[in-house]
Amino acid sequence: MFWIKHPISYGLMVVLIVLYTFKTLALFVYRRRNHIKGKDNFTIGINTIYYIFVSILVIILILALLKVNIREFFTSISILAAAIAILAKDYISNAINGMILMFNNQISIGDRIQIGNHKGKITHISLLNFQILNEEEDLIYIPNTNVLSHEIINYTKAESSKVSIEFMAKATDIDSIESLEAFFSELFNHNENVEAGSFRLKIVTIKYKRIYLRAEANLIKRDSKMERLFKRQLVNAWIGYLKQKPKA
Repeated sequence: MFWIKHPISYGLMVVLIVLYTFKTLALFVYRRRNHIKGKDNFTIGINTIYYIFVSILVIILILALLKVNIREFFTSISILAAAIAILAKDYISNAINGMILMFNNQISIGDRIQIGNHKGKITHISLLNFQILNEEEDLIYIPNTNVLSHEIINYTKAESSKVSIEFMAKATDIDSIESLEAFFSELFNHNENVEAGSFRLKIVTIKYKRIYLRAEANLIKRDSKMERLFKRQLVNAWIGYLKQKPKA
């Protein structure tokens, strides 16, 4: 009796079932073919599109049950919808950019990246924001529009597993750049977590009597804990180097 009184609801329910079946089958084939467990960009993208269509169909179903003329309804709110679109242009822009990020294979869930001053692991991509977990275990939300407007460094997909740290040295703290580099190289070229011969010391800039340096090395594998250990060891080595220098 319900279907007879509301024939459009039958068609909408069929569409919902078809959408769910298509989504489930597509994700099953994709995960099986690519040996993927859990969520990734494509999975989030397909689920997002599915929920958008489901939301639209549910709204249409409710309007049909309330016996509202759907064509007249959408025609009558077209002006209001245009006004809302203008006011919510930032949200719409974020949503569009979010879809672009979801189906982009250059950055993926789990990648370690740097966006502007933020560096960490991608944990989730939504229609509104981009979520990364930094080294201090802080969850950072970045609007999708900002993500695509900034340069992105993807450490996970890089060919090397280079790690670096910058520090400042006074001219009176060191005898020469070569002697300081030799000091660090002797320590890190025999480190089990660092590739042999990969340590380098570069000059970033010089300001008055201060020299800003960058220490770089290639890790055996890209790992956040290993990177933190490298930085801690380098800082401790630098402190030890300063302590062994004779006081002026």
